Amino acid sequence: RSEIPCSDNDLLVSLNDIHYGANIQNYWNTYNSDVCRDMMCKYLDHIISIGEIHKSENCIVWANGDEISGNIHQSIAVTNKENVIEQIKGVSELIAEFLAELSKHFRQVVFVSVAGNHSRIEPNKDKALISERLDDLVEWYLSARLQNFENIVIGGGEKIDHTIYLIDVRGKTYCGVHGDFDGSPGKVQSLQAMAGRPVYAVLSGHLHHNKTDEVQGVKTVMAGSFLGMDDYCVQKRIVGRAEQMVCVCDESGIRCTYGIPLQ
Repeated sequence: RSEIPCSDNDLLVSLNDIHYGANIQNYWNTYNSDVCRDMMCKYLDHIISIGEIHKSENCIVWANGDEISGNIHQSIAVTNKENVIEQIKGVSELIAEFLAELSKHFRQVVFVSVAGNHSRIEPNKDKALISERLDDLVEWYLSARLQNFENIVIGGGEKIDHTIYLIDVRGKTYCGVHGDFDGSPGKVQSLQAMAGRPVYAVLSGHLHHNKTDEVQGVKTVMAGSFLGMDDYCVQKRIVGRAEQMVCVCDESGIRCTYGIPLQ
């Protein structure tokens, strides 16, 4: 939007591990597609407020996988509220509305994504094709749905592989992954080598909590989930909450981060 003034910073907004379609009802958590929509609205308010505080110019939304709950395990398929087709349709439209609203508040909105493990079609991860994950349909839908929005870019950055993208934010390269292949500090160094250029930060999800760190000079930014505590967390005795992360970025890198609780 041309009336939004230029500034020295942009927002880097996570949209990670939505697990749309999951249906959870336990002592610690209630989550379903209606709750998900409420969380999206609450999150939007936070993002717009942060943008106003910092007079941020652009907004880069990174959705690094598991937009849908999927059905990779029988226990997940049984508890899902919608089947996989309904999950894809529902979350795609929800994200489209989310981006459309953001486009009113920033000069440009860029959406980048990489698929997560929950959207694979083959339940056996050793047999699954690395490139066959249903999350990729979301980006395809958004391209068509939002094609008439002049200040929304879908699929920005550079996908160097089905599991990795690179995006430039204020002159620094950020590398995006889901996180299922990248669980150790050594993998950060591997990603740096695979990118073929200096990487400032690695953006990931998968483990369902916010965390920032640094590995051998490369920043790591992990954002949480919309899901909160599910049956897996209860069985493993993992306490957590639904949360996402907003980073304010300038030419020096990440100026500050906001952990946004969604519950």
